[in-house]
Amino acid sequence: MPLKWIVTGNLTADGAVAYLTADHSWSRQLTDVHVFHAKDDAESARKQATLKEAVVSDPYITEVADSGGKLDVLSTRERIRSQGPSVRFGYAVAKFSKTA
Repeated sequence: MPLKWIVTGNLTADGAVAYLTADHSWSRQLTDVHVFHAKDDAESARKQATLKEAVVSDPYITEVADSGGKLDVLSTRERIRSQGPSVRFGYAVAKFSKTA
């Protein structure tokens, strides 16, 4: 499974996760991301993105894999960023308030 790369960061306005698209805009959806086959191309796009930090903060590249047509982020950090928090909102509060 050959590695590929994407450019990601956070939207400056609200901190939401953002992914660089093929038209060099930013999307909140991983499915919209532009996948780079060469790390150097991804790094070049990242450098261009740093010039637009009014839109996206701290852009960086990360490795992904193409698993049968589905994009798979490889690090735990990126998996959490793409899928959202790993604990349901209010879960701990509801659980502990029942035992009190």
